[in-house]
Amino acid sequence: NTCRSPLAEVVAAAKLRDTGPSYATTDLIIVYGVPSTAESCDQAVERGLDLFRHRSQPTDKLDLRDVTWVIGMTVDHVRRFKCDRLDYRGRVGLLGLPGVDLAKGGDPFAGEQVDDPYRRGTVTAYEAMAEQIDRLVDAWVPHLLEGAGA
Repeated sequence: NTCRSPLAEVVAAAKLRDTGPSYATTDLIIVYGVPSTAESCDQAVERGLDLFRHRSQPTDKLDLRDVTWVIGMTVDHVRRFKCDRLDYRGRVGLLGLPGVDLAKGGDPFAGEQVDDPYRRGTVTAYEAMAEQIDRLVDAWVPHLLEGAGA
């Protein structure tokens, strides 16, 4: 988790500042301590945000008992999380399917996926990813506020 989810985390935290929810990003593949890509950091800076201190952390090390939503960037993220964390009892969503709890069912393919810009490695790919995340987080705001009691 060095491109999409760290950016989504800081974007969500900035949009929902002082409303109660907290955010964390995690890696489905067990990689610990990897910083965000320079390109994702640049996209954060363009939005007045900071990703320079981010370091990846594996999902299996997180205590998810008090977590209301786990939101993946792709259908594969959602599927892998649900298989890997059978102990999780909260809601599972897809960033491109705002407010839909896929833990209860539903078609994750009905939503929009956030492509990984890392493999394409162009500034344009990172810009498109950041704009998509910005737009999709906006769509999630009312759903995240529901859980915060706002």
